[in-house]
Amino acid sequence: MTVHHGWYLLAFRSELTDEITPLAVGPRRLIALREGDRVRVLDANCPHRGAHLGYGGRREGDCLVCPFHGKRIGLGDPSKHWSVAEHRVLEWGDALFVRLSDDPDGDRGFERSVQGWAEEYPLVAAVSLPVDVPSEYVVENAFDPDHFKAVHGVPGNRGMATRDGEHGELVIEGEFLMQTSPWQDARTLEEIRWEAVRTGRVRWDFKPRFHAQAFSPNVVVTEFGPAETRQVIVTGSVPTEDGGCVARVAIGVREDQRGALPALLGGSGKALAEDKVVWEHLDHTMTPRYDARDEPVLAFRRFCADFCADFPGGRDDR
Repeated sequence: MTVHHGWYLLAFRSELTDEITPLAVGPRRLIALREGDRVRVLDANCPHRGAHLGYGGRREGDCLVCPFHGKRIGLGDPSKHWSVAEHRVLEWGDALFVRLSDDPDGDRGFERSVQGWAEEYPLVAAVSLPVDVPSEYVVENAFDPDHFKAVHGVPGNRGMATRDGEHGELVIEGEFLMQTSPWQDARTLEEIRWEAVRTGRVRWDFKPRFHAQAFSPNVVVTEFGPAETRQVIVTGSVPTEDGGCVARVAIGVREDQRGALPALLGGSGKALAEDKVVWEHLDHTMTPRYDARDEPVLAFRRFCADFCADFPGGRDDR
């Protein structure tokens, strides 16, 4: 199993149930520590004997008291004899992001981009789903144009070309070809379908822009739709020690588009469930036979290769 450095959508706020919440990225054990409205993320292993500070540890001033031997463990303070490392955190609406590794290339413009999105598009948690597939497959979906039709029933798309972003993120952009917005009411959708049946002609009156940016192998932010009704969809994945992952999706809309949010949240859950069926029945032992339509997928695989973890337990080639 490979655990990449870079950004992760580590958890939703609703998943942080206590002052100290145990979390993990693959074999990397972490804790989330609430401090009022702020959340800090630190390594969970006590440096004395390896006890997990998220199970029985307690806050005492600027330290955590280890549940095994009662030692006071500093919080990201290397001047202390016993201390655990602290990681960079971004909070965006309901979503908590963490960046593993201090590699200066690891950000890929994510913090600056979030500043541009966060106020206008506050994130709402949509779905959190365990999936038995390596975590990078979740974000790869944004770079797989053909799966949108085969798995999710999108009539078509065009463009869908990749390029490097200004800060080293990977970008794919194009447009979907649809008869109307999927967020129309059911009656309108049925009328449009019957018109196509009667006339024998399909009109692609809705051509939403698709613009996705992968900032790490485990976080992609997609802007979808025309400018006046644009949605921001954040998809993330966190590897689990068994080789699978937890996939999460969060949705951001402007205040004047809040009425579309229930349909967007429900649609995200449906789409992720459809993907899960395919992911969990892949044969990872076969040698893929790629064709020209797979070039965006291959671009994403090359992007992932720049994020091999450089911390203990980050790579396991079993």
